[in-house]
Amino acid sequence: VEGRGYSVVVEATISGEVVERVLKTTVAAACELNVAKNLIGSAMAGALGGFNAHASNIVTALYLACGQDAAQNVESSQCITLLEPTNGGVDLHVS
Repeated sequence: VEGRGYSVVVEATISGEVVERVLKTTVAAACELNVAKNLIGSAMAGALGGFNAHASNIVTALYLACGQDAAQNVESSQCITLLEPTNGGVDLHVS
């Protein structure tokens, strides 16, 4: 169906200090986990376009917060979650 849905790119840089204090991990460990779980794990499970950490949950939360129909999240899991060290490996870039 033409004209259905939207494509978006979301990215953020999380300081290494926040990664360690709040997430209780390191930038390197988070990046390694992302490759193992989101990329390799999803491929091994036969995921079709959903190499992510449950993006549909984030979209559903936004729908609920804005008073929208949460049942319309069915296509919201088609994404790829990428984590990369940035700023010399000190901070975490998420996209």
